[in-house]
Amino acid sequence: MPKDLAPEALSEEIETVWRGLVASGLHCVAVTAANNGEGTSTIAAALARRAEHAGKTVLLAEIFADKPTLAARCGMHLPPGEPVRIGAEGLSVMALPANAPANWQQRDFFAWRMAAWQRDYDLVVLDLAPVLASPGEGMGSLSVAAAAACTLLVVLAGKTKAEAVRKAQDRLGRAGANLLGIVLNDKENPSLKEELEREVSRIAGFLPGLARRLRSRVRRLPVLGVQI
Repeated sequence: MPKDLAPEALSEEIETVWRGLVASGLHCVAVTAANNGEGTSTIAAALARRAEHAGKTVLLAEIFADKPTLAARCGMHLPPGEPVRIGAEGLSVMALPANAPANWQQRDFFAWRMAAWQRDYDLVVLDLAPVLASPGEGMGSLSVAAAAACTLLVVLAGKTKAEAVRKAQDRLGRAGANLLGIVLNDKENPSLKEELEREVSRIAGFLPGLARRLRSRVRRLPVLGVQI
């Protein structure tokens, strides 16, 4: 079993995210980020493991990853689009590569498959590719996020710019995704909310109107701080 899916990988901080999911009553969550390397897979795995720890049956699905890691982390072959149970508990994993057939990137088709997964599992956690990919990429993740019951946006402290967060939020909103909250990955910097507001302040001198709107949006967002 990969380290991030083992019991010792659970942290106190992930409880904040888990409680938010439980309170929402939703059973399918997409986890994505603006860019690569922000900790999406770590957060998704921690949520899946926490749900299993609570006695739930869980499907952790790596969707459209340009550089898939789930199969290697699990130490096994994962047939594309086919859930595989790992261990003796209620956790199953699945990988769907970026070069999957085009119908997987259609919202209606994916929603149909997702409905089947939700009949089989108490919780479905979708580990998605970033939404601010290069031109021609990323629409698959947006469509999947829109089909999920809710979405978490992972932001890497000290690295992700406020503008990237805003763009990712806007793209998710236009796609019809239900943004449950932002998860701050404090791996490199424990005060990303201050960093976001500082980035906004940098444009206040020459774009005061935009700065006011961005600052208001940052402060209104349901931000979930997670140390991983």
